[in-house]
Amino acid sequence: MAVLEFEKTRWFRITAVVTAVVLAGIALALVVDNQRRQAALTHVRIAGGGFLFYYRLGEIRAGITAIVQKPTPSQSRLVARFENPSGGPPVEVETRLRHGEQRYGLETPPLTGIVKGRPYAVDLLLYDYGGREPMEVQHTTITSELDEDVSPKGPLTVGPGYHRPQNGPQNGPPQGRQPAPQ
Repeated sequence: MAVLEFEKTRWFRITAVVTAVVLAGIALALVVDNQRRQAALTHVRIAGGGFLFYYRLGEIRAGITAIVQKPTPSQSRLVARFENPSGGPPVEVETRLRHGEQRYGLETPPLTGIVKGRPYAVDLLLYDYGGREPMEVQHTTITSELDEDVSPKGPLTVGPGYHRPQNGPQNGPPQGRQPAPQ
């Protein structure tokens, strides 16, 4: 292979060494910055949450979405503790972390006693597999924009065919409407 005349010069060698040192410095800076950012991240974070009004079923549930931000041991547990709107102990919902999944939804069973505009506390706890103490704890609040009174007291329909319940609507006709003549 032919070596060009300028490649033999001292200037070329100095430029090549300086370029290599600068590129190595940039690579090192990127690695250090990435490690710093990863260390600052929590394992999971709460992406959002709120109350879910299933009007067809006559149910109100609370839920949150959690996102895994950095590698977490497989089979770790996510536990969400929702303040109980009707009083009493908090409502706990649990799920296991699975390899490759980053987004988890945690939803309570049906709730009662929800008041519009009142913030309800939610705690998200991350436990290592078999661990008794949480690795992380996240706190947030959720607020309903509707009162429990707007939800029907029972299911509006029964089954997949949208049939009316045998006993009629559980809470009577909607406000401002008269029942249809039979």
